Amino acid sequence: MKTKHLFLTGLAAAVLTACGGGGGDSTSTAPAATKITGTAAVGAALGNATVQAKCATGTGTATTAADGTFTLSIDGATRPCVLSVKTPDGTTLHSVVEAGTGASAVANITPLTELVTASLAQGSTTAFFDQFDASAQAKLTASSLTSATEAVRLVLTGVVDLGSVDPLKDPLVAANGANAGNAQDKLLDQLGDRLEASKTTLGELSSAVASNAGAAAVQTALQPAAATCAGLKTGKYHVIGLGSAAADAGDLDAAALKLQVGNESVPFTAVANDACRFTVPGTNGATNTVMVAKSGIALAVPPAGPMSDLPTLLVPAQAVALADLAGDWNGLGMERDNSGTPYASRRVTFSIDAAGKLTKGADCSGVDNCEAWLPDELPTLSANADGSFKITDSLGSQLAYAFKGTDGQVTVVITHDDGFMIAAKQVVRPLPVVGTTNSYWDSVLYSGLEPRLEDAGTWSTVVTSVDAQTGIYTRKRVEDNRLDSWKMNNPANGLRYRTPASNVSEMISLVPGNTGLSLGISVTGLFYDISVNRP
Repeated sequence: MKTKHLFLTGLAAAVLTACGGGGGDSTSTAPAATKITGTAAVGAALGNATVQAKCATGTGTATTAADGTFTLSIDGATRPCVLSVKTPDGTTLHSVVEAGTGASAVANITPLTELVTASLAQGSTTAFFDQFDASAQAKLTASSLTSATEAVRLVLTGVVDLGSVDPLKDPLVAANGANAGNAQDKLLDQLGDRLEASKTTLGELSSAVASNAGAAAVQTALQPAAATCAGLKTGKYHVIGLGSAAADAGDLDAAALKLQVGNESVPFTAVANDACRFTVPGTNGATNTVMVAKSGIALAVPPAGPMSDLPTLLVPAQAVALADLAGDWNGLGMERDNSGTPYASRRVTFSIDAAGKLTKGADCSGVDNCEAWLPDELPTLSANADGSFKITDSLGSQLAYAFKGTDGQVTVVITHDDGFMIAAKQVVRPLPVVGTTNSYWDSVLYSGLEPRLEDAGTWSTVVTSVDAQTGIYTRKRVEDNRLDSWKMNNPANGLRYRTPASNVSEMISLVPGNTGLSLGISVTGLFYDISVNRP
């Protein structure tokens, strides 16, 4: 059992006082106090840490003992309550006490209770604690707490086995000094070890739980990561040759930096001084470049120039439910009518119901001109055993591969012999904040009978202005001071539109969730842009 050097300055006792009557002929009784006890720990006990509690009525503080235990009393408290404690590395953990009555309650404060609180809050646990208004208090019922705890058990399946453990109320003996801690404490160590191996922070995991990302997304994030790249994870991948009829199945060993695809073992060689950028052997002696986003999705591109094969996407294999695809979608693709016609960029919109049937769709040209699909052109999706989806219409079938990010948003890659389409749901995207920076690798596919690839280089941008009324923001490219302006959620929610200027082309862009990808097409159909965020 691992321990940390945490120091004790004493356990602060909450002192209750009562006021006597003035005339001797009557007395007044102190308001009833609610006592909350528990243990604060991250595997090692959090000793000499300040615990804060806010209740529907009343607040209180206490200082933990060397073994992480605490007791705080709040005069006249009305439940529910939310608690917090700060760890030595600056992380703030939260816990809760549900609505109810009684003079005492138990609430441990650990990384596991932080996740339960995130599931209850359905958002930032810090905001939940700071505001703790009537809306937040209404979420703290016994049934909601049971559901939130079960949700955390589910997403941690295969990572930490909570079984029938109640991380909030079950006895927790934390490691301190010569005391190795009890079984629940060892679960905290398991979670800490997995977070460290996967290079995922507790804050990132808490956000994923709050977003209802689900077990598939969380377990992808918690896979062991490569030493030099948090996004390159051990596990199964769909190796999707864009413009191929089907993907290959791959097994990636992040520690060994090898991808096994059938009988072929593909070594990854890290590029010096450029984290999450690798080289791999290509065809005909060429060397391909692989750029890995924090989400785990990676883009592999051949050397710049004319190309017979389009780039390859590596997408972590997940079991995404068919019902998760229900909704309205945007898609940006690079496709051709058949092998004798040129590739061109393409934009579509479509809607899917919970059974996987497309209920409407349209091909769009320019910004506002969309032509609806006919009823017999609307396909149906069905799930395959390997986690992919089969798209079937009157002309045949093609395959789609779905990825659910830690923000709960789903991205779909559709591939076939005559191109590809990458799609995401029509989610309203917020405007960025002035000063927001981003660094990315950029690759551009130019249309034609044989598309041409351009390595557009490594760039960084900073947002210089934001107009909330028009939905337009401007950013500057740091390397050459180029300015471009984008209108958010135009021509549809989830898209952004760039007006043409002397040194920038007219463009429609899609940023699918927190995949780390940004996709863009020329409005005139001349190119398809794929960028990958750098760490």
